[in-house]
Parts: sequence; C-alpha cells; structure tokens
Amino acid sequence: MKIALALAVALALGFILSVLLKTPRHDRDWVVGVSRMPVFETMPDGRRRLHNMRAFEFSAHHAAKDWRETTLDPADLEEIWFFTEPFPAFKGAAHTFISFVFGGDTDQTIAISVEARKERGEVYSGFNGLFNKFELIYLWSTEKDVLTRIAIGLDHDLYAYKLDVTAEQSREILNHFIERTNELKDRPRFYNTITSNCTNELVKSINGAFPGALPWHFSHVLTGYAARRLHHLGFLDHETPRFEDLRAEALATKAIRAAAEEPDPAFPDEWRKLMTDEKR
Repeated sequence: MKIALALAVALALGFILSVLLKTPRHDRDWVVGVSRMPVFETMPDGRRRLHNMRAFEFSAHHAAKDWRETTLDPADLEEIWFFTEPFPAFKGAAHTFISFVFGGDTDQTIAISVEARKERGEVYSGFNGLFNKFELIYLWSTEKDVLTRIAIGLDHDLYAYKLDVTAEQSREILNHFIERTNELKDRPRFYNTITSNCTNELVKSINGAFPGALPWHFSHVLTGYAARRLHHLGFLDHETPRFEDLRAEALATKAIRAAAEEPDPAFPDEWRKLMTDEKR
C-alpha cells in the first residue's frame, strides 16, 4: 500500500512539474486555421497595418482559405460588436469574440477571437486547457471568416450585440487589443480554461483601457453568461430592460447564413440589415 501511494504521489508530482516547466512556443506544427501569428505595424501617420489577418470563408456551396494584410485607421472606428456562440451541451459555456466596425476610407469590419492554438491532430478540451496543453492566440480575421465558420461550417447559433460605448472608448479598447496582440507575438503564453480563455482575455484588454470597468465575475469562466453580465453592467442595449428580450433580438444565425453569398465588402452590412429586417 505504501509503495502504491508513493508511486501515485511521484506520478502526480511528475505531472505537475511537467505542466509547470513546459514553455510556450510559436514554432509548433499548427492546424492551418491558427498557423500564422497576427502582428500590427504602426505606420508614420498613426494608422495600423495588420499582417496575417485570416480571411477564410464558408458558404453552403464552397469553402475558401486566404490570409491578407490590411490597414486600419483607429480614427475611423465606429462600432464594437460582441458575439456569443453557445455550446449546445451546457448553457454556461460559450465562445465569445468581438468585431470592430470601421467607416471612412477603410470601410471594413475586423474580428478578434481569442482561442486555444491547436497543433495538428489535437482536439480542443476544456479539461486539457487547464494544463498548458494549448498555446494562446489572438486571432484577427475578417468578420465574414469567423461568422460563416461558426454559422455555416459548424452549424452553430450566433448572437450579436452592439456594445454601448463611445467612439473614443472604442478606439482606446482597440489600441489595447493591438498592444496585447503584439505582446503575445513577442512573448508566447498558454491558453487556460479558467484564467486565459476567450472571455477573460477580452476582459483583460477592456480593463487595460478602462481599469475596473469589468469587475471579476463568474461569467469570465462560465462564458455562456457573459452577455447577460454585460447587459447588467450597462454595456448592451440599456433601453431593453429584460435580457431575455434582448437575446431573442440578437439571434443572428439566419441573417448570417442568408448573407454568406455576398462579397466581402457587402457582407457586414448585409447580415446586419437582414437581422434588423427580421425584428420588424
């Protein structure tokens, strides 16, 4: 019995040490969707050049994979949208991400999704995500990429909420996401289901821009409740007092699927228009 106990303790300690001593890296054999690390370059005029923006597309008839570069002008930022992709098995779990809507000369919509960076052959697991199994990536993409991948490629529902923040606040939030993206490229980190997941990494960036704006809450871990929490704090439509009513209006899956055949420049406006039409 003593020998078995000692062996169990030794194995447990060995496992803990292997987790603690593991070093995050960028040079693994990644799955194609997270194979390129985004990075921002600051231009002399203050605009930001985004390298390695993913631009995959999914429709009922085809799938396409592409990577692009684009230039963003923070002065043209108009809106921020918050999305949730509920997990069917448990309402307390969801993937969350945001998108930035630009007007002006750029006239584009860019999404950022904080994800576990998987190697070839790996499958995401929340349990494995507790033990430094996956590196972390701030994945920047076209909005069409992430929305069609979820609504069509994965056949999951999506809910879209416009954040109630000013243009100045939006620009400050964007700048902090850019800073954290570049920091991650220089200093790899591990994804963690509890401390560095899709939602609380968003929280860290927003609190970096506005300290204390999003106090710790269980929804940072039970991410399926994140939208309800934002509504409670006044960051979503405050004119709709019941979150259940707001959530019903935020269902965007049908509109995204209908707009999927539209070209990139038309897609962001088209699905929003279709979702608005559904409410009438």
